[in-house]
Amino acid sequence: MPRANWTALPIVILAATLVAGEALGFAFFRFAGLWAWAAFLFVLLVCCVVGWEVPHALHLIVFAAGLALAWRVEHKRIAVDEYAKSMSEAGRPPVFVLKVDGDSICRRDRKGRRRVSFNSSLDGVPLKVIAPLSDGVAAPSDGELWRCAGWLALRKKAVSRYGRRNLWVTDRDPIERVAKADVWSVNAVYRRLSCLLLRRSGMGVEWSRELTSFGNAMLLGRREGIPYGRLAVFAAAGTIHVFAISGLHVMLISGLLNAFLRGIGLSRRMCAACAIPMLAVYVMLIGAPPSAVRAALMVSLYMGAHLFNRKPDSLAAWGMSAIVIFGISPEMIFDVGCVLSFAVMLGILLWIRWSGQFASPVDWMLRLAAIEDALECEWRKRFILGVHRKTKWFLGMLGISFAAWIAGVPIAAMVFGRLSLGGVLVNVIVVPLAGMAVAFGVFGMTAAFLLPQIGVFF
Repeated sequence: MPRANWTALPIVILAATLVAGEALGFAFFRFAGLWAWAAFLFVLLVCCVVGWEVPHALHLIVFAAGLALAWRVEHKRIAVDEYAKSMSEAGRPPVFVLKVDGDSICRRDRKGRRRVSFNSSLDGVPLKVIAPLSDGVAAPSDGELWRCAGWLALRKKAVSRYGRRNLWVTDRDPIERVAKADVWSVNAVYRRLSCLLLRRSGMGVEWSRELTSFGNAMLLGRREGIPYGRLAVFAAAGTIHVFAISGLHVMLISGLLNAFLRGIGLSRRMCAACAIPMLAVYVMLIGAPPSAVRAALMVSLYMGAHLFNRKPDSLAAWGMSAIVIFGISPEMIFDVGCVLSFAVMLGILLWIRWSGQFASPVDWMLRLAAIEDALECEWRKRFILGVHRKTKWFLGMLGISFAAWIAGVPIAAMVFGRLSLGGVLVNVIVVPLAGMAVAFGVFGMTAAFLLPQIGVFF
């Protein structure tokens, strides 16, 4: 068999160098005030490479860029913390005007009081607001501005970048709406379209609230309606990823788009030109979670190679998407979902590259069977070919599942304290079934806009 092409490894190494520089910058956050000097070192190294033709300095440039980006983020965070500390020493909580980022969650505590939580950011520092809400007051919605007075607290263990910093609003000074969201903004339009798709995704299964919540989770990433006990079962089995819009769902959606566009006779270049904007719209509709952004960017880079008559390379697309995402938002290395998505995808890609260098035992059996073709009857030949295809598919799925498990289990064990050995075999069955569910769900939502009866059928 032909040897795998490893020419994309330098791009992967550059992405790892950038992440290493950012990790070092976050680890030595006390030197965050030197971020301007790190940026000056980056510019100096670029001048040395471009102007003076200094060789072998590319990795130093990328490392210096990661260090400067991380220190700049930490410099903003330290400034926010110092302001909050000065207000606490003065005996009054600091007052912030924050913009709601995404959905808000409103519940009642043990005493029956309403509590609302939503994501926001303060001078580029992500945080989560937790505040009391009076009865009769509408919950905050995406894009609104709210006045909040409270205390900042840092959580050492958090699975998302918003959960690392919480703003606890005092009961004496409730939150107050300052300005409503622009109904014609881009986010508001996407929000209305997402709600419209949410109603279409449950057509035909209205009799079962659980099935409706499963469909909403797999198609649109809305897991609010799934009972916690059900999520705990899937988490213990190592298959919770089917309810998170991740690389699996984006790959399925891109595959369906590509198959449809190729089916109507478009070339590969035209398929890429049409599928990439559609994929971007889908990611925006589901709220642009980090794992879906990673997968969409990787698929777009892979398909975009056809636009420039270049040979696509999945490993190079992985490296470029890592450089773009962690270069724009260095704090994403604290987002467990984003890091887990990158790690699992890298494990799968490396497994595919490595496994392509040797022939499987099934291939050797087929070669031996081919020698006896002249002496065997036709039905046995068809039987051997059928067994070969099915066995090779099963072994391929098992190898991919094992590679994803090996790549993700250290992160999952460290963050969640869970090690699911059965997930390797269960995912071989669950992933194809989830793919069928996503395919039928996409067809159902699309058909429901034309004829609701067809959407109910799907």
